[in-house]
Parts: sequence; C-alpha cells; structure tokens
Amino acid sequence: MGRNLKERSNTVGYFSWVDSNIYCRVFERLYIPFNKSKYGGYARLVQDNAPSHISKKTKEKLREWKVGTLDWPPESPDLNPIEVIWEHMKNEIRKKGPRTPSELKKAIVGNWQHLTPEVCTKYIEGIKAGLRQVVQQKGGNIIKGRRRTLDENDT
Repeated sequence: MGRNLKERSNTVGYFSWVDSNIYCRVFERLYIPFNKSKYGGYARLVQDNAPSHISKKTKEKLREWKVGTLDWPPESPDLNPIEVIWEHMKNEIRKKGPRTPSELKKAIVGNWQHLTPEVCTKYIEGIKAGLRQVVQQKGGNIIKGRRRTLDENDT
C-alpha cells in the first residue's frame, strides 16, 4: 500500500509476515508500474528500517529497478506519515470489531479505500511540524507515549 498527496495505490492481498521475497514481488507488481505511470519512474521511495526493506535482496532489486530511496531514521514513527495513517486505520478497524480473518481483511481493504486525499495530505504535510518539534526536542521523540493524531495542529 502506498500514498502520495493525491491518490493511493491499490491494496495488496498479503495479510501475513512480509519477507524480502514478498516485498520485492509486491513492489515489482504494484509500485514499479504506479511510479512509472504517475511519475515517469522518478519518485523517491520512503521506507523505514523493517527487515524486508533493508535486506540485501531488496537493496539489490531496488538498484536493479533504479528506485530512488529516501532513508528514514530508525525508530522514528513520529516523523513517518504512513505510521500515523496505520494508527488511524487500526482505530477505525477496532471500532468495527471484526471477528474473523475474513472480516478483518474486508475492514482493512475497505478502510484503505476510504482514506481521503485530504486526510492523507494532512498527515503528509504534518512532517514539517514534526521536524520542527524534533529540532526543539534536540532530536527527542515527539510522541511521548502516544501517536500524533489528525486532530493535533500539524501546520
């Protein structure tokens, strides 16, 4: 799953642990065509330090596919808008109370498809405010035990 300021990528049908093989397969199937069609292949990928993102195989494939990356600091969900979006999705899904794996999958896909560009844009643009707060904290975590939410002032 991916986002830019105006649209989202399709959801992916992997609801299990994602290793390098799965990550690269999804990447090749969804991200590469999305990036080429929307950005002529020139978009940069923001990814965290999940093992499947930083494995030798993944790094080799990204070089092979000429995918530019923007390295993200480890343990910095407070600066990563997708982490805030995941938290938003988790909260919405919890409210629905899915009881079976099938209901959970349906809730995940439905929630992803209903994320509006406005909501995601607010999270993405909130990085600026988050960076200022990190500088003020001299590099400290700005979450302090809780996630930044859509309701907080991110401008």
